[in-house]
Amino acid sequence: MTGALELEGVYQHVNGHMALRDIRLALSEGDWLLIVGPNGAGKSLLMRLILGLDRPSAGTVRVLGQDLERLGGRAMHHLRRRIGAVLQGGSLLASATVLDNLLLPLRDAPMSRHEMARAARLAMTLLQLDGLENHRPRALSLGQQRLVELARALIHQPRLLVWDGFSDGLDPVAIRETLAMLGKLRENRRLTLIVTDNRPDVLTDTAHRIAVLDRGRLLFDGPAAELEPAGATRLELRSALWGRP
Repeated sequence: MTGALELEGVYQHVNGHMALRDIRLALSEGDWLLIVGPNGAGKSLLMRLILGLDRPSAGTVRVLGQDLERLGGRAMHHLRRRIGAVLQGGSLLASATVLDNLLLPLRDAPMSRHEMARAARLAMTLLQLDGLENHRPRALSLGQQRLVELARALIHQPRLLVWDGFSDGLDPVAIRETLAMLGKLRENRRLTLIVTDNRPDVLTDTAHRIAVLDRGRLLFDGPAAELEPAGATRLELRSALWGRP
């Protein structure tokens, strides 16, 4: 099976602080990984390394078979077209309409304006965003903004989807519906999913694997079923997941 992600001995220093320490992960195509941990654990930093937005201080990051350290600008641009991303803090252009925000990933694609608009509207229908194409992001709820970002991330049919802070802005109904939709996409397109969240209970019934990150260290990587509170034997693992005493 094709390797979707490989992290080997990844370290990252930020302002003299060891933010990530010896991270080792490997995902096959079609896997679904939930990375969970408290605020400041290093989840967003790890996502930036996977997306090639930052380079690690040490170690190797391979995405879809490509060693990011060896990729030049043109090759990195090509790889990023195979990756969809929903980032924490939002990335929609405030001055652009929803439709124009969705069209951004297609600006270099060999498609006519009509074809691009059709792809955008199909993505909006998939996420029940019909009728919002002429709205500006500020006119939308936080949950709607997150779904627009997801629609944009999926518009070019990526092989890998990275979603940082999954439950941010989504109510329980939207969480259930979005999880069901992502599950279908994973099955139909062999989409690999990497999702982060602060809460261990959000995706544990859906994700194949769960990784627990705390203070830049990977405390656990395995089946979600093994992370029930009663079954956790290490104090540091329990405190990372269910709150420090």
